[in-house]
Amino acid sequence: MTGKSESPRAAPSPTALSALPAAPAVFTGREDEVAELLGALDPGVGGGSESVVISAVSGLGGVGKTALALCVAHEARGRGWFSGGALFVDLRGYDDVPVTADQAVLALLRALGVGDTDLPPTADEQYARYRGELSSREPVLIVLDNASDPAQIVPLLPGEGGGHRVLVTSREVQDSLPVRQFRVDGLSPDASRDLIERSLRLSDPGDRRVADEPEAVRQLAELCGHLPLALLIVSALLRRRRQRPVSTLVGELRTAEDRVRALRAKGVDQYGKELSLRPVFDVMYARMEPELARVFRLLGQAPGSDIGLGPATSLTVLPPEKLRPLLDDLAAASLVTPSPGGGRWQMHDLVRLYAQAVAAGTPELEEEAKSARRSLLFYYAQGAWAAKFTIRGERDDEVPDLFDGSLVRALSWCDSERTGLVTAALWTESDDPVQTRCALGLAIGLESYLNHHRAYSEWATVARAACVAAHRLEDPEDEAEAWDSLGRALYGLRRFEEALDSYGHAVRIYAELGDKDGQAQSWNNLGIALRELRRSEEAVDAYTHSLNLFIELDNHHAAAAALSNIGTLLADRGQLGEAHACLTEALEIHCKVGDLQGEAGTWCNLGVVLLHLDRAEEAHSHLTHALGLCAELGNWHGRAQAWNNLGRVLLSLGRLNEAIAAHTRARDWYAALDDSHSEALASLNLACTLLDLDRNEEGLEAARRARDLYEACDDWFGVGDALTNIGAAHSAQLLLREAADAWIRAAHAYDRSGAAEEAASARRRVQA
Repeated sequence: MTGKSESPRAAPSPTALSALPAAPAVFTGREDEVAELLGALDPGVGGGSESVVISAVSGLGGVGKTALALCVAHEARGRGWFSGGALFVDLRGYDDVPVTADQAVLALLRALGVGDTDLPPTADEQYARYRGELSSREPVLIVLDNASDPAQIVPLLPGEGGGHRVLVTSREVQDSLPVRQFRVDGLSPDASRDLIERSLRLSDPGDRRVADEPEAVRQLAELCGHLPLALLIVSALLRRRRQRPVSTLVGELRTAEDRVRALRAKGVDQYGKELSLRPVFDVMYARMEPELARVFRLLGQAPGSDIGLGPATSLTVLPPEKLRPLLDDLAAASLVTPSPGGGRWQMHDLVRLYAQAVAAGTPELEEEAKSARRSLLFYYAQGAWAAKFTIRGERDDEVPDLFDGSLVRALSWCDSERTGLVTAALWTESDDPVQTRCALGLAIGLESYLNHHRAYSEWATVARAACVAAHRLEDPEDEAEAWDSLGRALYGLRRFEEALDSYGHAVRIYAELGDKDGQAQSWNNLGIALRELRRSEEAVDAYTHSLNLFIELDNHHAAAAALSNIGTLLADRGQLGEAHACLTEALEIHCKVGDLQGEAGTWCNLGVVLLHLDRAEEAHSHLTHALGLCAELGNWHGRAQAWNNLGRVLLSLGRLNEAIAAHTRARDWYAALDDSHSEALASLNLACTLLDLDRNEEGLEAARRARDLYEACDDWFGVGDALTNIGAAHSAQLLLREAADAWIRAAHAYDRSGAAEEAASARRRVQA
């Protein structure tokens, strides 16, 4: 090492040094980040004569920036890139007393071999000596860890000399400096699992808990938000409780009142850092200016990990022009992540939980958060109700038309806010009755959107919460509407018995209220569910109740829909003449009141009845007309249904290739619309047509697809039909054992659906 020298540049090149701490003992899941950083540090890129390259790694506290930097630094040294050595200094930027640049330069000079007796007396001279020492060296890698202020970094940058590289880690983006910026986020689920497993096996190679409890480990990583510090903490906790399963820790964290505070373990990590998450977040919060801290707390109230500008303005009660700069500041501090377009911001789950915990810290902050949640719920409910009427093609003077009647705009807004809308609709268990009331209104407003997307599981969850909330608020009108909504969601899930129970609640409450319109709608829905359960007598009775009430209310549109349902049910029962009369009357009413959607559906149903009446040409004309109407209305589900029915008509007319094309088109439309049950029906119709053409392999493939789809929908009658056709196809190929097996399974499927006659028929096929 050089000692005193007025001209360090004239001294011989010092020997290589390494002041790097050890590489992380457990490191995984950062292959892409490592490759990018190595590309930036490569001395061969850009040439040695260019200015020093500064790379800055930013990210949330605990995301593993130091581990990444040290892993990359050791890899770079191992490649022989920095023959002049490597320097490391922890600037402790987020400690109570950060290391200043004046203090850091002394440590760096000592690492470079400058003894205390050789240190210049002033800071400026010390920086000059530091730069001089570097200028005489081969390329050096300088790692400045944990910087919180550019003032800690700038004086420590090299001056002259080629090939030096600086690697900075900080929780904040270093946008004031000429640096190449890298952002580090949480690990992937697989990498999180890997990190836990490696940590446990490093301590005890025989620890098999990760392999034995994969689901518990997945949940544990999820509760940690895939944040490396949190994952290291739970790994330490698991090592301490060696004989206990992973699931016990999952249960503790899931029920913890403050999960962030619960994520702590005794001792320190490999680099002497405390194994506790809450202090890391406390430091970041303490550094915020009051207005930024307020925005941070309120964004934490958002019902999901990301939020758009509209909901954010409603939470913070700040106009966009004032809110955007504060969001930029939070993004620079790695507390939110902006989307590429800048229209949405994501907050890490643990950061959001921390913000909520801070907001619950005092009565004043609790009231602030409560007010913000109310404001957000009002914003969401207003949008959901505007979308509801837009989707239905209706107007209501009491609901602002926020989307100017545009279905595309309404759906686009709902799609972008879907997670927040659905989650906020479940805020019905609050002690705040105003919040519960707003959440209830939102839940009811969401039904048309969720129905449009056939999101039946979400719809059922939201509707069930609405039922409970309305009952607790002693609001029978909303309770009846919520029960009816729940019934329709359960119907979509093909849970027909449960749907009947829900409709029964709705009918009873509507009757107590004297609400005939509500009763009529629920009776109609009851009939639809009863038809699916093949309880046709009860279904006719329910439809008739509905029809009579609609007639009494002079509601021609709804009466026509009830008539159409009755006609369809009569057709199912083989009462084709009566079915034709009902549907014809329904069609006349739809045409008279200008209900094009109802008209299109009735044309389609009439086509099926005419087919059964051996009037195939008329059926073809009706279904072609229905197709045109559906296209005009943008009713793609109705169009798929018309294509499917048209395929059956074309088959009866002997136009087999056209029939195959129609069923194929219907199947593909249903698949695109994510309607698995209807896709199954179209696939089965396609299979039958293909088999009629002796295209057995294609027919079997379509029938098997139908079987699988029906099984996924829990429609065992449909499964029986598909297996019956599979058996027939095998029989035609003289594969009698395979045919018998298919028919036996068809009989079992029919048994599960309660279709005794069809089950017996399938068994007779086996015996024959």
